Amino acid sequence: MNKNVLIAIACFVLLNACGGGQAPARMVSEQVDRSTSHNVKARAAFERGDWALAMKFSSEALRLSRSVEDIVGTATNLVNIAAIYRARGDSDSAHETLRELFNPVGIEYPEGMLVRGAILKALLYIDSGDLDAASKWADKAEALCKSSRCQSISGVYNLKGRVLLLRDKVTESLKYARKGFGSSGGSGAESGNSLRLMADAYMALKEHAQAEKFYGQTLELDKKLGLPSKIALDLLGMGKASIGAGNHENARQYLLRALDVSKSSSVRAQGPSEETQEDINVLLKTLEPAEEPKPFRAYLRDSVTLSLKSS
Repeated sequence: MNKNVLIAIACFVLLNACGGGQAPARMVSEQVDRSTSHNVKARAAFERGDWALAMKFSSEALRLSRSVEDIVGTATNLVNIAAIYRARGDSDSAHETLRELFNPVGIEYPEGMLVRGAILKALLYIDSGDLDAASKWADKAEALCKSSRCQSISGVYNLKGRVLLLRDKVTESLKYARKGFGSSGGSGAESGNSLRLMADAYMALKEHAQAEKFYGQTLELDKKLGLPSKIALDLLGMGKASIGAGNHENARQYLLRALDVSKSSSVRAQGPSEETQEDINVLLKTLEPAEEPKPFRAYLRDSVTLSLKSS
């Protein structure tokens, strides 16, 4: 949903709650605008891997949302803060933050934000290897999304497909990847996630030419969207596919490009970017055509992500 639409919805609800009046309206609008501004800054910091700054802006945005009982803004910021904790590897704090979303006291959060929270819960369980819990939360996200006709259905399908792939149910995973792409509009970040999931599935089937084709399509889309961490993953995938096909020189070029993108795009010293670089370096050192490339930590962590949503 458009950021300005969210602002309008928040102000409309709050104006009804406070009975209208120009002075309260201006005050509420000011707080919501400031919260949104902090969210935009948090998202920029998050995307370049500056977790500390992202947390600073998101925490202030949450404070501002709470101060005027902006329910949409509060839910958005809770999800954002949990996403930052996940990126920092602090799953306990991420789960604790999301607990408020699913166990509110006297507040009913919008189902659209509950969907995003459920997606994030599933991702946290994927991180810890608890695929049963991940499946449960993915199913919950799907049920919430269908009942509210939310705009996150493509992400939900991609998530369910990812869990199925991790369970080695490749054919079913491909079906969900196609459903995700079909409902994504074909041009946004979730479209890229769908294409990358298809590529990963074809890698699992050892159909390396098909895998490279879909990684290539994902790469072009992610370059248009300007998503460095995804670009690095796409190039890493193309390198893996080339190794599987025995094209070592092509693989080397893809991996060197992936390494360059990964090193150039992130301010963080640790985390998924470092894991991606480790994965690339392992392949560059070995490049054994007889050995099927193994799944990597970076793929399990970054292939399905929850971008910070501006309120």
